[in-house]
Amino acid sequence: MSIAFYPSKGLVCYGSEQASVKAGMNTAFPGAVDELGTSRGDIDADVLRLDLDDLGGEIMCLDWGGKAFRSPAVSLPHRHLVEHVLMKGSVKVVLVQESKTTTQRAQLFHRMTRLSRNPLIKMLAEESKDLVLSDINDIPRACQAIQDDWDSNQTGKSMNRLTAYNLSCCLRKRLEMHLNGPVHNRAVDILLTGCEVSLWLAEQFATDLQKAFPRLRTKAISSNKLLGLYGQELAVPSIGFPYSPRTYDLNDAIVVIVSHSGGTFAPLACSNLLQSTTKNIFVVTSEWDTQIGKQLRTMDGLMDASWDHLFSSRIFSTEVGMRPAEPCSVTVAATQQLLTNLFQYISAVILSDERFRQVVAATISEQDLRILEKCNRENIAALSDIVGVNECGFAIKKQISAEIDLRKAGNLWAEHVLENAKAYIMTFVYIFVTVVSGYPLIYAISYACGLDDTSNFVHLIRVLDAAIYFWLPQINVALLRLFQSRELLHRMGCRTVAIADIPWVAQSAEAFLSKIFACSYSIAGINVLSGNPNDHFVHRHTHRVVRGALVLCGRPDGRLSALATAEATVCLSVNQASSIQSLGGTCESITVGHNPFKLPLTKFGIFLKSNRPQFLCERMLVEKDAEGKRNEDDLAPSPVDQSLQCEGVKNFTQDGQERHSELNMALSSSVHLLPQKTRSASALLGAYTNIAEQADRNRGCNGSSEHSSIDEVLYSAIQERSWSNEGKKLFEALDVNSDGLLSEDEVIDGLYRLETLFLEDHTRAMFKVADGNSSGHVDFDEFLKLLDLADIDGDIKVPSASRDERGNIRIEPSHEEYFGETLRKFNAGKTQNNVEFRLARSQHFSQELYESRIASLQ
Repeated sequence: MSIAFYPSKGLVCYGSEQASVKAGMNTAFPGAVDELGTSRGDIDADVLRLDLDDLGGEIMCLDWGGKAFRSPAVSLPHRHLVEHVLMKGSVKVVLVQESKTTTQRAQLFHRMTRLSRNPLIKMLAEESKDLVLSDINDIPRACQAIQDDWDSNQTGKSMNRLTAYNLSCCLRKRLEMHLNGPVHNRAVDILLTGCEVSLWLAEQFATDLQKAFPRLRTKAISSNKLLGLYGQELAVPSIGFPYSPRTYDLNDAIVVIVSHSGGTFAPLACSNLLQSTTKNIFVVTSEWDTQIGKQLRTMDGLMDASWDHLFSSRIFSTEVGMRPAEPCSVTVAATQQLLTNLFQYISAVILSDERFRQVVAATISEQDLRILEKCNRENIAALSDIVGVNECGFAIKKQISAEIDLRKAGNLWAEHVLENAKAYIMTFVYIFVTVVSGYPLIYAISYACGLDDTSNFVHLIRVLDAAIYFWLPQINVALLRLFQSRELLHRMGCRTVAIADIPWVAQSAEAFLSKIFACSYSIAGINVLSGNPNDHFVHRHTHRVVRGALVLCGRPDGRLSALATAEATVCLSVNQASSIQSLGGTCESITVGHNPFKLPLTKFGIFLKSNRPQFLCERMLVEKDAEGKRNEDDLAPSPVDQSLQCEGVKNFTQDGQERHSELNMALSSSVHLLPQKTRSASALLGAYTNIAEQADRNRGCNGSSEHSSIDEVLYSAIQERSWSNEGKKLFEALDVNSDGLLSEDEVIDGLYRLETLFLEDHTRAMFKVADGNSSGHVDFDEFLKLLDLADIDGDIKVPSASRDERGNIRIEPSHEEYFGETLRKFNAGKTQNNVEFRLARSQHFSQELYESRIASLQ
């Protein structure tokens, strides 16, 4: 419970939500005097808020009638309690709590939060006739503001960057524990928790973090489950989930609580509960001033009362503030945006230290971060095109195809949902008019034609009018569909909307849509379902597909080689649902994605603008299309063909670089003449499969000699991961003295002879991790562990990362014309025919990150 005091307005507000008591700040009262403008030093006129101690069972007695009534406001047993005078002496406050101990300060003034003249306090948003639309229009601005706040130029004044620094200190300390000795296998390094939408976003963040750092144990658990396990005297068992007090060790874990409101019961309770287990607790919320933030600041005060709490900041804020609209839109987008920036920051911290990179077996690279940062920045323009409002809050005047298609599809589905209500009104009007007038439709026509009541056909006419009354709702629905040119064979009744996408998108969209219709009349309501088209959508929901069911599916960008199979699977699920027919009718499906190919069985295909450079795999397809076009036209061999046919030097020489530069210029001049070819999901999958098979054939031709060299053995082992066979040959090749053990010098000299990219310090760090008993030698099993730690992709050369003066990696966007352009230049002199495919495959993880962090948000 929070209480706000407005001395200038003579107002006291109280409520269970902290943001609610700020309502008086936006309201002008008759006769109120703005005393804040008279003197900047007059703190008595400031608006103050007091938060009661929920855990201690604290209550408050407010007395503003002391001058008129001389009797004390409190009962005799409590008259020893201290009376606090507030609002310039007009209100007396008496506090009492049930608990014998308290975490609150004794001085009341030190417990108060100043709401006025406080840059950390956000005002309530302005009122709007359409709160949901206002939130959607605010998405580009909110995401742009978060990106600007995380910019390196804001280091000295960004609270989020300060909080990120504090989190990095905890992360480094945690990783040092891994380096200094084995950590318990039940120990959790990073724990994310929340409820509903916040939890779904946290789960996606934890998934991406776990993929990027496989040995960094990251978990996302519902706050309700944590309370059930650790917050009860008798634990509530999590049936169906692998959670129990003995499953995970949360001691000194880094906990990130995701809660937009900052006051949801379960996350708020976890912020208190977990303080006995770890002090490394952070929160992702909508603003600095939330209940969870207050609890974390109180924890810092108990740890060291002399330290300024601002410097130990634990609050990541999206700065969107409290949003009164129940359906979540801008809050979801802003939280996803902030978590993306946080993911980049954590990755940069780990990759900046070679020891940390090895201990967590990092699969993400500096190139992946550059690509993600570029896509992240370009995402603002994509979001603006979708909502029709730019990052400054101004409407975009030009017509955007994506926005037009979205509104067109929305209007069509709105007519589907509203047809019952419209038919109900039409039925009411017909019955009211015909009954009052006494002239039903058929009777009125017959009467106009001269038929009277004595005719032998009068009973037949009455039967026809009775039939019209009976089927009138269906008749009106059919008339509406004919007039609006909509499908006639759809079932008549409540519509069902099935949303198919990756988990966090599908569940968030389901919550958004169902909350919009939460207060609708049953005649204009809908049923909302969701599922994952790559997993259980077909099994869970295709039996519910009937004529008139509405299916909305998000398609991954199958133009990327890492996502081609995912899009093919999604398209298969949609086609299977859309092919279920009854009386010649089926469901009405709409797909939303970036690959501009419409599925034949769908009603609409809404295609979003990519707003990003091409990946190398896309570039390769464009180049192959251009080459095929030239072959079809029987053109003479061009400089491109000559460059592609020449067998270059084996070493990375200046001559090889010049030839590759000429090839790039020739390719660019021809590729730009052709737009990117539109392909279906199956065609894209087939094209990339052909490229992979061609690379395998080339590799087989190159490695057909009877006696394998060290380079060939390493290449085969790395690509196939056949450590038990090829690794044995490599081990024997490096074992110069044939003693069955490899020394540190033998490993370093061997990798140097192979011309790998690892520096000596890098190799020594890997050797130290692999040499578990610190004997100075590794046997075959430990050598396999070293190969697993290396995780190198053949002999591909990559550009060095940009670092600051302290050696930390800078997160800078890629400035390439297409992602992988620099990689091509660095590997210009390669003789392997499949090097281009391996370069493209090295971008698979960055493509997955683009889909989960950027494209899914769109």
